[in-house]
Amino acid sequence: MTKWGSNGMDRVIEAIKSHERFLITAHVNLEGDSLGSQLAAKELLKGMGKSAVIMDNDPIPQHYRFLPKTDEVLKAQDLTIPFDAALVLDCPTLKRVGKVRELIQKNKFIINIDHHISNEKFGDVNWVLPEASSAGEMIYRLFKEMDVALTKETALCLYIAILTDTGSFNYENTSSVTHEIAGELLGYGVEPAAVSESVYERRSVADIKLLGLVLSTIRINREGRVAYLKITRDMINETGADLSKSEGLVNYARSIDKVKVAILFREDLKEAGKINVSFRSKGDVDVNGIAAFFGGGGHAKAAGCIIEAPLAEAEEKVIAKVEEVLKR
Repeated sequence: MTKWGSNGMDRVIEAIKSHERFLITAHVNLEGDSLGSQLAAKELLKGMGKSAVIMDNDPIPQHYRFLPKTDEVLKAQDLTIPFDAALVLDCPTLKRVGKVRELIQKNKFIINIDHHISNEKFGDVNWVLPEASSAGEMIYRLFKEMDVALTKETALCLYIAILTDTGSFNYENTSSVTHEIAGELLGYGVEPAAVSESVYERRSVADIKLLGLVLSTIRINREGRVAYLKITRDMINETGADLSKSEGLVNYARSIDKVKVAILFREDLKEAGKINVSFRSKGDVDVNGIAAFFGGGGHAKAAGCIIEAPLAEAEEKVIAKVEEVLKR
Protein backbone atom coordinates (compact mmCIF):
# COMPACT_ATOMS: atom_id res chain seq x y z
CA MET A 1 0.00 0.00 0.00
CA THR A 2 1.28 3.43 -0.92
CA LYS A 3 2.43 5.50 2.05
CA TRP A 4 1.14 9.02 2.35
CA GLY A 5 0.48 11.38 5.23
CA SER A 6 1.49 14.69 6.70
CA ASN A 7 2.47 16.48 9.86
CA GLY A 8 -1.22 17.33 10.09
CA MET A 9 -2.06 13.65 10.40
CA ASP A 10 0.54 13.23 13.13
CA ARG A 11 -1.03 16.07 15.09
CA VAL A 12 -4.49 14.57 14.63
CA ILE A 13 -3.27 11.26 16.07
CA GLU A 14 -1.70 13.04 19.03
CA ALA A 15 -4.91 15.00 19.65
CA ILE A 16 -7.06 11.88 19.50
CA LYS A 17 -4.82 10.10 21.98
CA SER A 18 -4.99 13.03 24.42
CA HIS A 19 -8.81 13.28 24.52
CA GLU A 20 -11.44 10.79 25.66
CA ARG A 21 -14.95 11.92 24.63
CA PHE A 22 -15.60 13.00 21.05
CA LEU A 23 -18.39 14.61 19.12
CA ILE A 24 -18.18 13.83 15.39
CA THR A 25 -19.90 16.04 12.81
CA ALA A 26 -19.76 17.09 9.16
CA HIS A 27 -21.33 19.56 6.76
CA VAL A 28 -25.05 20.19 6.29
CA ASN A 29 -26.88 18.26 3.56
CA LEU A 30 -25.17 14.92 4.16
CA GLU A 31 -23.90 12.86 1.24
CA GLY A 32 -21.84 9.71 0.87
CA ASP A 33 -18.45 11.02 1.95
CA SER A 34 -19.57 13.15 4.90
CA LEU A 35 -21.73 10.34 6.28
CA GLY A 36 -19.46 7.39 5.48
CA SER A 37 -16.38 9.07 6.94
CA GLN A 38 -18.25 9.95 10.15
CA LEU A 39 -19.51 6.40 10.66
CA ALA A 40 -16.01 5.04 10.09
CA ALA A 41 -14.42 7.67 12.36
CA LYS A 42 -16.71 6.62 15.19
CA GLU A 43 -15.53 3.02 14.85
CA LEU A 44 -11.92 4.21 14.76
CA LEU A 45 -12.35 6.07 18.05
CA LYS A 46 -14.21 3.17 19.68
CA GLY A 47 -11.40 0.87 18.57
CA MET A 48 -9.03 3.08 20.55
CA GLY A 49 -11.18 2.84 23.66
CA LYS A 50 -12.63 6.34 23.24
CA SER A 51 -16.22 7.51 23.63
CA ALA A 52 -17.78 8.98 20.47
CA VAL A 53 -21.15 10.15 19.16
CA ILE A 54 -22.15 11.54 15.77
CA MET A 55 -24.37 14.61 15.59
CA ASP A 56 -25.48 16.25 12.33
CA ASN A 57 -27.57 19.23 11.32
CA ASP A 58 -29.67 17.33 8.78
CA PRO A 59 -31.33 13.91 8.63
CA ILE A 60 -29.64 11.03 6.84
CA PRO A 61 -30.79 10.70 3.21
CA GLN A 62 -33.02 7.69 2.67
CA HIS A 63 -30.68 6.00 0.19
CA TYR A 64 -27.86 5.92 2.76
CA ARG A 65 -29.86 4.51 5.64
CA PHE A 66 -28.78 0.97 4.79
CA LEU A 67 -25.34 1.85 6.19
CA PRO A 68 -24.59 0.31 9.59
CA LYS A 69 -25.49 2.22 12.76
CA THR A 70 -27.09 5.20 11.03
CA ASP A 71 -29.86 4.92 13.63
CA GLU A 72 -27.32 6.04 16.25
CA VAL A 73 -26.66 9.41 14.57
CA LEU A 74 -28.04 12.23 16.73
CA LYS A 75 -29.90 15.31 15.55
CA ALA A 76 -28.57 18.80 16.19
CA GLN A 77 -31.52 19.60 18.46
CA ASP A 78 -29.91 17.58 21.25
CA LEU A 79 -27.14 19.97 22.29
CA THR A 80 -26.44 18.52 25.74
CA ILE A 81 -23.97 15.78 24.76
CA PRO A 82 -20.85 15.82 27.00
CA PHE A 83 -17.56 15.75 25.09
CA ASP A 84 -14.09 17.26 25.27
CA ALA A 85 -13.13 17.33 21.57
CA ALA A 86 -14.98 17.75 18.29
CA LEU A 87 -13.97 15.88 15.15
CA VAL A 88 -15.17 17.92 12.16
CA LEU A 89 -15.01 16.06 8.85
CA ASP A 90 -15.34 17.07 5.21
CA CYS A 91 -16.15 20.65 6.10
CA PRO A 92 -14.25 23.66 4.66
CA THR A 93 -15.70 26.19 7.13
CA LEU A 94 -17.08 25.77 10.63
CA LYS A 95 -20.34 27.49 9.70
CA ARG A 96 -21.06 24.60 7.32
CA VAL A 97 -21.85 22.27 10.24
CA GLY A 98 -25.09 24.19 10.82
CA LYS A 99 -26.65 24.13 14.28
CA VAL A 100 -23.96 21.82 15.66
CA ARG A 101 -21.68 24.86 15.57
CA GLU A 102 -23.50 26.20 18.64
CA LEU A 103 -22.24 23.26 20.65
CA ILE A 104 -18.67 22.94 19.43
CA GLN A 105 -17.82 26.64 19.62
CA LYS A 106 -18.05 26.66 23.41
CA ASN A 107 -14.33 26.44 24.08
CA LYS A 108 -14.11 22.88 22.79
CA PHE A 109 -11.00 21.44 21.17
CA ILE A 110 -11.60 21.08 17.42
CA ILE A 111 -9.90 18.56 15.12
CA ASN A 112 -10.44 19.53 11.49
CA ILE A 113 -10.01 16.78 8.86
CA ASP A 114 -10.82 17.78 5.30
CA HIS A 115 -9.80 17.54 1.65
CA HIS A 116 -11.30 20.79 0.32
CA ILE A 117 -8.75 23.22 -1.08
CA SER A 118 -10.89 26.06 0.32
CA ASN A 119 -10.63 24.85 3.94
CA GLU A 120 -10.22 27.77 6.36
CA LYS A 121 -8.22 25.71 8.90
CA PHE A 122 -10.58 26.62 11.71
CA GLY A 123 -9.49 23.84 14.07
CA ASP A 124 -7.05 23.69 16.95
CA VAL A 125 -5.54 20.91 14.85
CA ASN A 126 -5.94 20.92 11.07
CA TRP A 127 -5.25 18.11 8.64
CA VAL A 128 -6.20 19.41 5.20
CA LEU A 129 -5.17 17.26 2.26
CA PRO A 130 -6.57 18.54 -1.07
CA GLU A 131 -4.91 15.73 -3.00
CA ALA A 132 -7.01 13.14 -1.14
CA SER A 133 -10.11 11.99 -3.00
CA SER A 134 -12.32 12.21 0.04
CA ALA A 135 -12.52 12.53 3.80
CA GLY A 136 -13.10 8.78 3.78
CA GLU A 137 -9.69 8.24 2.21
CA MET A 138 -8.14 10.23 5.07
CA ILE A 139 -10.00 8.28 7.76
CA TYR A 140 -8.78 5.07 6.14
CA ARG A 141 -5.20 6.27 6.51
CA LEU A 142 -5.83 6.95 10.23
CA PHE A 143 -6.98 3.35 10.68
CA LYS A 144 -3.71 2.18 9.16
CA GLU A 145 -1.43 4.59 10.98
CA MET A 146 -3.09 3.92 14.35
CA ASP A 147 -3.21 0.15 13.76
CA VAL A 148 -6.96 -0.13 14.39
CA ALA A 149 -8.59 -3.16 12.77
CA LEU A 150 -11.12 -2.61 9.99
CA THR A 151 -14.36 -4.59 9.89
CA LYS A 152 -16.59 -5.33 6.90
CA GLU A 153 -19.09 -2.71 8.11
CA THR A 154 -16.44 -0.02 8.45
CA ALA A 155 -14.92 -0.93 5.10
CA LEU A 156 -18.39 -0.46 3.54
CA CYS A 157 -18.68 3.05 5.01
CA LEU A 158 -15.23 4.02 3.74
CA TYR A 159 -15.87 2.52 0.32
CA ILE A 160 -19.07 4.53 -0.10
CA ALA A 161 -17.28 7.69 1.04
CA ILE A 162 -14.64 7.21 -1.65
CA LEU A 163 -17.01 5.92 -4.33
CA THR A 164 -19.41 8.85 -4.12
CA ASP A 165 -16.84 11.64 -3.84
CA THR A 166 -14.94 10.36 -6.89
CA GLY A 167 -18.10 10.00 -8.98
CA SER A 168 -17.67 6.22 -9.09
CA PHE A 169 -13.92 6.71 -9.70
CA ASN A 170 -14.56 8.95 -12.73
CA TYR A 171 -13.51 12.35 -11.37
CA GLU A 172 -10.01 13.79 -11.56
CA ASN A 173 -9.56 13.44 -7.79
CA THR A 174 -9.22 9.67 -8.39
CA SER A 175 -5.60 8.57 -8.01
CA SER A 176 -3.67 5.32 -7.96
CA VAL A 177 -3.81 5.54 -4.15
CA THR A 178 -7.59 5.81 -4.34
CA HIS A 179 -7.78 2.59 -6.34
CA GLU A 180 -5.35 0.83 -4.00
CA ILE A 181 -7.50 1.72 -1.00
CA ALA A 182 -10.74 0.78 -2.75
CA GLY A 183 -9.22 -2.55 -3.73
CA GLU A 184 -8.26 -3.31 -0.14
CA LEU A 185 -11.72 -2.35 1.12
CA LEU A 186 -13.30 -4.79 -1.33
CA GLY A 187 -11.15 -7.44 0.29
CA TYR A 188 -13.25 -7.10 3.45
CA GLY A 189 -16.29 -8.42 1.61
CA VAL A 190 -17.77 -5.18 0.28
CA GLU A 191 -19.93 -5.97 -2.77
CA PRO A 192 -19.60 -3.16 -5.36
CA ALA A 193 -22.67 -4.15 -7.37
CA ALA A 194 -24.89 -4.13 -4.28
CA VAL A 195 -23.43 -0.80 -3.15
CA SER A 196 -24.02 0.78 -6.54
CA GLU A 197 -27.62 -0.42 -6.59
CA SER A 198 -28.29 0.92 -3.09
CA VAL A 199 -26.76 4.34 -3.72
CA TYR A 200 -27.57 5.05 -7.36
CA GLU A 201 -30.37 2.81 -8.58
CA ARG A 202 -33.08 2.90 -5.93
CA ARG A 203 -35.19 5.79 -7.16
CA SER A 204 -38.89 6.34 -6.81
CA VAL A 205 -41.26 7.39 -9.58
CA ALA A 206 -41.30 10.82 -7.92
CA ASP A 207 -37.51 11.06 -8.22
CA ILE A 208 -37.67 10.24 -11.94
CA LYS A 209 -40.38 12.84 -12.46
CA LEU A 210 -38.17 15.43 -10.78
CA LEU A 211 -35.30 14.44 -13.05
CA GLY A 212 -37.50 15.10 -16.08
CA LEU A 213 -38.51 18.53 -14.82
CA VAL A 214 -34.93 19.49 -13.99
CA LEU A 215 -33.57 18.35 -17.35
CA SER A 216 -36.22 20.44 -19.10
CA THR A 217 -34.65 23.57 -17.56
CA ILE A 218 -31.20 23.07 -19.11
CA ARG A 219 -29.89 26.19 -20.78
CA ILE A 220 -26.57 26.87 -22.52
CA ASN A 221 -24.93 30.26 -22.85
CA ARG A 222 -24.23 31.91 -26.20
CA GLU A 223 -20.69 30.53 -26.50
CA GLY A 224 -21.82 27.01 -25.56
CA ARG A 225 -19.30 26.72 -22.73
CA VAL A 226 -21.68 27.16 -19.78
CA ALA A 227 -24.67 24.90 -19.12
CA TYR A 228 -27.02 25.37 -16.20
CA LEU A 229 -30.23 23.93 -14.79
CA LYS A 230 -32.40 24.48 -11.74
CA ILE A 231 -34.56 22.89 -9.08
CA THR A 232 -37.40 24.99 -7.72
CA ARG A 233 -39.58 24.53 -4.68
CA ASP A 234 -42.55 24.05 -6.97
CA MET A 235 -40.83 21.07 -8.63
CA ILE A 236 -40.30 19.38 -5.27
CA ASN A 237 -43.87 20.08 -4.16
CA GLU A 238 -45.27 18.87 -7.47
CA THR A 239 -43.35 15.59 -7.56
CA GLY A 240 -42.82 14.83 -3.88
CA ALA A 241 -39.29 13.73 -4.79
CA ASP A 242 -36.42 13.11 -2.37
CA LEU A 243 -34.24 16.20 -2.74
CA SER A 244 -31.21 14.39 -1.31
CA LYS A 245 -30.97 12.39 -4.54
CA SER A 246 -30.42 15.54 -6.59
CA GLU A 247 -26.71 15.86 -5.74
CA GLY A 248 -25.55 14.39 -9.07
CA LEU A 249 -27.97 16.18 -11.39
CA VAL A 250 -25.44 18.90 -12.21
CA ASN A 251 -23.39 16.27 -14.04
CA TYR A 252 -26.02 16.05 -16.77
CA ALA A 253 -25.12 19.62 -17.70
CA ARG A 254 -21.41 18.88 -17.33
CA SER A 255 -21.66 15.98 -19.78
CA ILE A 256 -22.74 18.23 -22.67
CA ASP A 257 -20.11 18.42 -25.39
CA LYS A 258 -17.92 21.57 -25.33
CA VAL A 259 -19.34 22.71 -21.97
CA LYS A 260 -16.58 23.85 -19.59
CA VAL A 261 -18.68 24.82 -16.55
CA ALA A 262 -21.95 23.29 -15.36
CA ILE A 263 -24.15 24.89 -12.71
CA LEU A 264 -27.14 23.68 -10.72
CA PHE A 265 -29.29 26.30 -8.98
CA ARG A 266 -31.51 24.91 -6.23
CA GLU A 267 -34.05 26.87 -4.21
CA ASP A 268 -33.69 26.15 -0.51
CA LEU A 269 -36.71 24.30 0.89
CA LYS A 270 -36.39 25.80 4.35
CA GLU A 271 -35.50 29.43 3.65
CA ALA A 272 -37.10 31.46 0.88
CA GLY A 273 -34.68 33.66 -1.03
CA LYS A 274 -31.74 31.34 -0.47
CA ILE A 275 -30.25 29.60 -3.52
CA ASN A 276 -27.84 26.66 -3.27
CA VAL A 277 -25.42 26.68 -6.21
CA SER A 278 -23.33 23.69 -7.32
CA PHE A 279 -20.48 24.02 -9.84
CA ARG A 280 -18.72 21.35 -11.90
CA SER A 281 -16.03 21.97 -14.50
CA LYS A 282 -13.91 20.30 -17.16
CA GLY A 283 -10.44 21.14 -18.39
CA ASP A 284 -8.47 23.75 -16.50
CA VAL A 285 -11.38 25.84 -15.19
CA ASP A 286 -11.14 26.37 -11.40
CA VAL A 287 -14.69 26.65 -10.05
CA ASN A 288 -13.44 26.80 -6.47
CA GLY A 289 -12.36 30.38 -7.17
CA ILE A 290 -15.79 31.20 -8.60
CA ALA A 291 -17.55 29.71 -5.59
CA ALA A 292 -15.19 31.58 -3.25
CA PHE A 293 -16.18 34.86 -4.92
CA PHE A 294 -19.70 34.21 -3.62
CA GLY A 295 -18.55 33.10 -0.18
CA GLY A 296 -18.38 29.37 -0.91
CA GLY A 297 -15.66 26.95 -1.91
CA GLY A 298 -14.77 23.32 -2.51
CA HIS A 299 -12.45 21.82 -5.10
CA ALA A 300 -10.99 23.04 -8.37
CA LYS A 301 -13.47 20.95 -10.40
CA ALA A 302 -16.39 20.76 -7.94
CA ALA A 303 -17.53 23.54 -5.63
CA GLY A 304 -20.57 25.27 -4.26
CA CYS A 305 -21.95 28.36 -2.59
CA ILE A 306 -25.15 29.87 -1.21
CA ILE A 307 -26.59 33.09 -2.60
CA GLU A 308 -29.32 35.04 -0.84
CA ALA A 309 -31.32 36.42 -3.74
CA PRO A 310 -34.28 35.52 -5.94
CA LEU A 311 -33.53 32.64 -8.30
CA ALA A 312 -33.40 34.76 -11.47
CA GLU A 313 -31.02 37.24 -9.85
CA ALA A 314 -28.76 34.45 -8.57
CA GLU A 315 -28.61 32.94 -12.05
CA GLU A 316 -27.70 36.27 -13.62
CA LYS A 317 -24.93 37.02 -11.12
CA VAL A 318 -23.36 33.58 -11.22
CA ILE A 319 -23.42 33.15 -14.98
CA ALA A 320 -21.94 36.60 -15.46
CA LYS A 321 -19.06 35.69 -13.13
CA VAL A 322 -18.48 32.34 -14.82
CA GLU A 323 -18.39 33.97 -18.26
CA GLU A 324 -15.94 36.58 -16.96
CA VAL A 325 -13.62 33.83 -15.71
CA LEU A 326 -13.85 31.89 -18.96
CA LYS A 327 -12.92 34.98 -21.00
CA ARG A 328 -9.60 35.15 -19.13
